[in-house]
Order: sequence, then structure tokens, then C-alpha cells
Amino acid sequence: MVAFDLDSFEAVTQQLMAAESEREICEIAMSGISSVFDVPLGALWLYDSDASELQLAASTERADEVFDWPVTYRPGNSLSWEAFEQDEVRTYSELDDEQRQYNENSPVSSEIILPLAEYGVINIGSLAPVTFDGETLRLARMYATHVQAALQKAEREHDLRVQRDRMEQFIGVVSHDLRNPLHVVEGRLELVRETGDLSHLEDAEEGVARMEALIDDLLTLAKKGYAVEDRTAISLDTIVEQTWEMARTADATLRVEGSAPVFGDQNRLKQVFENLFRNAADHAGDDVTVWVGPILDDGTAEIDTADERTEGRVTGFYVADDGPGIPSDELDSLLSVDSFSGSDTGLGLSIVTQIIDAHGWDISVTESRAGGARFEVTDGTKQVSPFHSW
Repeated sequence: MVAFDLDSFEAVTQQLMAAESEREICEIAMSGISSVFDVPLGALWLYDSDASELQLAASTERADEVFDWPVTYRPGNSLSWEAFEQDEVRTYSELDDEQRQYNENSPVSSEIILPLAEYGVINIGSLAPVTFDGETLRLARMYATHVQAALQKAEREHDLRVQRDRMEQFIGVVSHDLRNPLHVVEGRLELVRETGDLSHLEDAEEGVARMEALIDDLLTLAKKGYAVEDRTAISLDTIVEQTWEMARTADATLRVEGSAPVFGDQNRLKQVFENLFRNAADHAGDDVTVWVGPILDDGTAEIDTADERTEGRVTGFYVADDGPGIPSDELDSLLSVDSFSGSDTGLGLSIVTQIIDAHGWDISVTESRAGGARFEVTDGTKQVSPFHSW
């Protein structure tokens, strides 16, 4: 029969509720398994909704020694997935042959699988057969409930931080970015009153257009944030051309250098291209030339003809222009989430960065072949679940 240490349970509970991050909670939950339950094996998996799988987040030291980590659970390949999917606690005092069908070589003899609602599952187990009586099961449920509550608390605090950061972005734009074009409008209108020269209204109109663009960005951020909702396979050339028609590109020229499927949220990707096109026009002028194309993993940076589209695996895409380029000392900070404040980029590049991050991709900027800016979006290794903080 499995022993249960109430003092250790209370100590772990206090640590869980004091934890601030998802990672810290998972590690605390696993560090307490052996002292609370007197069993050596424990592991916690978190659910990744984009990948539709349970990913290993933390485990006990003994589990690390016994198993060949990491183990990922997907539909149909584990008892743990079944327990998670059905939100049902499972206990196995001694796994039989039928229950070992997913992993016949598993050294685990007895285990409890504890679902954590939408967050994931905890497995507590032993290499030797043990009995989980009703009291042990009740206490194990309590343990899982406390872990789940800690994750919920951390998630709420995470959401509050996001809201706070978003409000700070609003304040930064209102206090600086909107004020500058407003001053331009006020100044030009005053000149019209003093001189009667209506040509000053052209500069005033540019200031109004700039404010409209910034307000559009603010509304997008306020209403939708940066969440990636529905991913579909999208043709790169099609979405680029559609977005180009909607963007205010004046006399700019678009050159699409090949195509490839991109798996992403179509509406969010349109925001990415629209903001990059607007950024090019703002910094390179209305007659800017913009190139868009795929990036291959064989070292080929661009695809110039249809015949080359099958060579190499597509790892991303680029947007380049023939503008004045970006000073080398600004390259590293240009795509920082905080870089918009006090700059001429407004929220545009901040929105681009956040959407790319939400897809789990990477974005970088360098010099284009024409001496302008070149933004490269490539496959990344980031977690794409919005609450994964590590």
C-alpha cells in the first residue's frame, strides 16, 4: 500500500500557490512526488493545443533514470492520453498485457494517471506492484487539484501581465506616436490661417493618414491581440498579392519571386504582410520596389523561376525592399516588442513580431540585395501555445 505524508503535502501545496510560472509549478509538483506519496516515479505533461499532444514538462529524478525521455503522448498512443481526453482518473495496481499494448517494454508496474483538466496529466507510479486504496486515490486527486489550481492562478496572472503590457503600449502610442502627426496637422492648419496658402493642407492630410494607420493598429491590438486561430495551408504568392491590393502602396512595385505553401492563420499573415509593406513604403518612399519569396534549407535564399521551386525544403519566406536600409546599430532592437515606443514604426513591426511569435516562427532583419531592408521569417523552435512560458 502507498504511504502518504500529510506534512509534505501541505508544504508542496504552499510552494505551488507561491509559484509564479508554469515551469516552476511543474518542477515543484514533481519534486514533491517521492516525499508525499513514497513512490519513485512521477511525470507531468502539458497539453499543446496547436500540436494536439501532451508534451513532457517535468519529471522526478528516478523517472529520468528509468525512462528514455522525452515521451510525447498523442491520440491513440497511451493510457495517459485516454485519461486526459476523457478527464478521468485511472489507477493500475498492476498493468496487464492488454494495458501494456502501447508500450510492452514499460518497466512501470503500478500507476495513477491524474488529468489536470485542459492543462495536461500527472503520472505517479512504481516499478514494483503496489496497491492504491481509496484513501490514497482521494489524496492523489487532491494533489492534482492543487497543481491545477496553481496553473490556473499562473495563467490568470499571465493574462493580467499581457493586458498590462498592452495598456503600456497604448499609452506609448498615444503619448508619442499619435501626438507627433497631430502636431503636424495643427501646425499646417495654423499656417493656412496665417498665409491662406492651401498647399499646407497636403502635409496636414499626411498627418491625418498617419494617425488613421496608427488607430487601425490600436484597434487590431485591442480587439484581437495576436492570437493564432485557424491554421491552413496558404499559397505564398496568393496571400501576398491579395494583401498588396489592400495595402496603401501608391506607386510601389511588387515582385513575387516564386511561391510555396505556408501553414498559418490567413488573417494574421495578411496583417504581417500589410505591416511589412507599409513599413517599406514609409521608409523607402511611394515608389519602393518590394520582393517576396520563399527561403530554402539548401542555402538558396531566393527562388527566381518556377523550375527551381522543387529544389530544397521551404523553411520560410522573405520580404525585401530597395529602400535606404537599416543602420547596423538598430538591427538587433528593431524587432523588439518594446522598440516601437518613441520610433517612427508605430505598432506595425511590433504587431509583426508578435504574430510571428504566436506561430512559433522566428523573424530577423538584414540587408537586402538592393541595400534596403530584408525581413526573413523562418521555422522556429518556440512553443506556440499562448501560455507556454518556457
